[in-house]
Formats: sequence, structure tokens, C-alpha cells
Amino acid sequence: MSIKDNVKAKVESNKTLNRFFGGKKLVLAVGIAAAVLVALGAAIFLNVKNTGKYEVLFPGISVDENTEVYTVLRSRGVDAKRNESGEVTVPEAELGDIMLDMSLLGYPKTALPFNIFSDNTGFTTTEFEKKQYLLLNLQDRLERTLKDMSGISNAIVTLNVSDDSIYVWDEQSSDSTGSVSLTLVPSYELSPEKVAAIKKLVANSVPRLLPENVAVINAVTMEELQGQSLDSGSYYGLDRLDFESKVEKRLEDKIMNVLTLAYKPSQIRVSATVVIDYDKMITENMQYVPQENGSGVVGKSEESKSQGSTQGAGGVAGEENNTDIPSYGTADSGQGGTQSEEYYNNVDYLVGYIKQQIEKDNVKLQKATVSVTVNDNNLTENRKQQLIDTVSKAANIAPEDIVITSFRQTEVQPETVQPEKKETEPQGIVWDRNTLFLAGAGLLILLLLIFLLVHRSRRHNREDEEMFARAENQGDGAAVLERAGEGAVVNTIGNGTQDPVGATEENPMDQVRSFAKTNPEIIAAMIKSWLKEGNE
Repeated sequence: MSIKDNVKAKVESNKTLNRFFGGKKLVLAVGIAAAVLVALGAAIFLNVKNTGKYEVLFPGISVDENTEVYTVLRSRGVDAKRNESGEVTVPEAELGDIMLDMSLLGYPKTALPFNIFSDNTGFTTTEFEKKQYLLLNLQDRLERTLKDMSGISNAIVTLNVSDDSIYVWDEQSSDSTGSVSLTLVPSYELSPEKVAAIKKLVANSVPRLLPENVAVINAVTMEELQGQSLDSGSYYGLDRLDFESKVEKRLEDKIMNVLTLAYKPSQIRVSATVVIDYDKMITENMQYVPQENGSGVVGKSEESKSQGSTQGAGGVAGEENNTDIPSYGTADSGQGGTQSEEYYNNVDYLVGYIKQQIEKDNVKLQKATVSVTVNDNNLTENRKQQLIDTVSKAANIAPEDIVITSFRQTEVQPETVQPEKKETEPQGIVWDRNTLFLAGAGLLILLLLIFLLVHRSRRHNREDEEMFARAENQGDGAAVLERAGEGAVVNTIGNGTQDPVGATEENPMDQVRSFAKTNPEIIAAMIKSWLKEGNE
């Protein structure tokens, strides 16, 4: 009988089971069980599908920030994992919410989320919305750029970009403005030059935005940070010093380029100093052009001419009339004389000329001097002149402004160095690390050997004392000594040694004592073996 028949027979024999599984109830029970299994399988499948797929949260961020983000997510109870590349992955269904929460905390810091514009634009997006998304993307990029700077822990950038005007004549056109709120690291201060650089960075990123229209605020003190004015004298002073150092460096590189063919770079030292004239210069040149006939064009002419005679004053001297105009006598005879006027001519000539005015605003290299030092003991005057000509042509500097010297080693230097070496030799031996290390190691080994020898000697003495004490405590101490004496005599005979003259006449006990004094180790070993035999 098969298993199916056995089950069927048991069901039929059991009235309860037969009543439960009989007829339509059996079909209903099978249907319910199948529905439950299908629902359970679907739930498991959907759960595995939704929770099993993970997406990278912030691709492209640094390893340190990945670790920091993973720690923050785990502390907030998010089921975050890390893939083979070390990137943080989160469930796909929770990706949007997690990104929003992390953005409020200021993450990511080492990657720029450029998906602000792409995630919010579509077919129905208006031009105004696109501009706003681009502006948000630009603000986010500037904030992350400022956070990467040293001394700045957080930055908030707000931009107000003016609209493009379509009118040719628009008197109410306004420029763009911007504000930057900075949270600085404690005990860190921004110099005016750095504030000016931040303003210029923001201004160059936004159209129609001037640096003076950017406000930089300290978020902690709520005070505006003042930047260095570009028109101030100190700014131009620093800029000029930097320009001069660049010119000097360029001259030194040119000179090194031609001298390294004859000398090693370690044997040459070049130093250049320049004087640059930054003053503006206006030149006016006026040149007169003469006429071919030697005269110019008449611009103004005055001419006066008078001819004829006039009656002079007459009368008797001393007489006066009643007229208002007095008359003076000119002759004793009382007769009047004649008078004539001279010819007067004044002519102004116009002469042709060329007037030229030149204004120079560029800097000018006023003077440059170069000093070259070479390590050459055979620097002759001929060779020195060749080097001066070479440097002059390479740097376009006058030969009289070039100096070339050599550090020659004189014979006195070895004599002055030798006494110093003799004086410092004992100190070098004393303070040499290798010598001190070897001396210390030798001293340590010597102390260790002395300690071992002393310890060994003490141990042997202690063992001898214990053995002799045990022998004395036993009743047959005399027998032990006699046996030790016999063994010592036998050992002496076996070794082939002969006793000295008169030793045979001595008492055996005296021989044992003398032998024990000369060979304590042998006596101790023999007593030790005898004691073991006695114990057995």
C-alpha cells in the first residue's frame, strides 16, 4: 500500500478529519493555503528586491569623508554599507531622503553635487526655473570652493544676478550683488589681502558683478570683513616687489642656462638685482619747418607812416596867455621850428612745425647688476672676461655691471684646519656614538660575566655547605669520610697522579681533608652520590 493510500485510509477512519477535509471544505482549505503561500512569497520577494539593492550615496568623495559619512549614517540608524571601493551605499528606496538629510549636515564636502540642475529640469521647466537652478548650482560650487580654503570651516554664498537689459538706453540698469558668510576656524583671522581675493573670486564667477559689490561677513562676530583696496599704495608696492623678484629670477635662470655647460650647478651661484622705473613719462616733441624762401607766412602786420611839418611852439619866454594849453618857447628869436615822424613796421610770421606727444605707461628696466661666483681655482683673467661677455649677451646687461669672482682655496686653510682636527680628535673619540655604544656593550658584557661567576661561586659554596651539613647529621660521618678518602685515593691512583714525598706516611683522614680542600667539586659529587645511595 502506498503512502497516499495510507493517508487516505487514516483520514476516512478518523471522523473528525473526514468531516474537515471532506467535500468543498477540502478545496477551500487548499485554496486558502495556496493564497497564504503566494502572499508570503510575494512579500518576501518584494522585500528582498527593495532592500537588497543598494546605491552609492556620494560618488567621488574622498576616503576620509566616506568614513565620516558612514559613521554619521550608522549613528542615525541608517542601514548603510560599504562596497569594494570603500564607497558608502544605502538602500535605493531611501536614497533621496538620505541625501536630503546629509545635505542639511553639510555633506558631501569633497565632491560637488552637479545634479541640482539635471535633476530639476524637464520638458515643462520654464526658463526662469532653469536660471534659478543654475544660480543654485553656482552658489553651491562657490561654497564648496571656499570650504576647501584653509581657515574656513563653513561658507554660505548668496548671489543676486541682474537681468539682461534688452533696451539700448536703460538708465535704471543695476549691477549684480553678492554676499558671503564665512565661519572661520577658532583663532584664525583673514587678512585684508585674502578678503580681497575672496571678493575677486566671487566677482569673476558672476556676470556684471564687481568686487566692491560683494560683502564678506564673519558669521561669528557678524561684522563685515574689509578687503585690501586695489588702488592703495601698499598693494601696488607688494605687486611691484613681486614683479621685481620675477624679473631677477628670470635673469638668473638665463645666466645659469649658459654657465651650466662649463660648470656644475653646485659650483655656480648667481645673484641678480634690478631697478625698475614705474613712473609715467610724457614726451613732447615740437619741430619747426622752415619755408623754402627763408620766410614764413605773414600772420599779422602793423605799419605806421607820417610825412609833412608842424608849427612848433613860439613866443617870448616868460609870457603867459589865457589859454588852457601852455606854449613853450623854442628859440631866442621867438620863431617856431619844423618836426617829422619816423616810420614804424611790425610783422608776425607764422612758421610751420610738427608737435608730437608720447605718453609711456609701461615699466622700464632702469638698471640691472649681476654677481656670479664660481668654484674654479684656475679662473684666469682671460676666462673671466669670456664669462662676463657670455653673461652680458645672455641677460642683455652692460659688462661693467657684471662681477665674476672665484673662491680659491689658499694653502693656509689646511694648516688652520689641522690644529682644529687635533684639538677635536679627543672630543670626537669621546663623543662618538659608535665608540660609546661599543664601550657600553663591552662594559655590560663584563658586568654580566662577573655576575655569573659570583653567582656560580656562591651556588657551589651553598651546595657544599648543604652536603657537609647532611653528612655531619648522619651517624656514620666517619665512615663517609673514610669512603671519601678511599675514593679520592683510588681516583688519584686511577688518574695516574703520584702523591708528593711523605704523603704516604700521613694519616688517611688528613689525606682526605687535603684532597677535599684542593678538589671540593669531586668530594661534593661523591658525597651527593653516596647520599642518594643511602636514601635508596
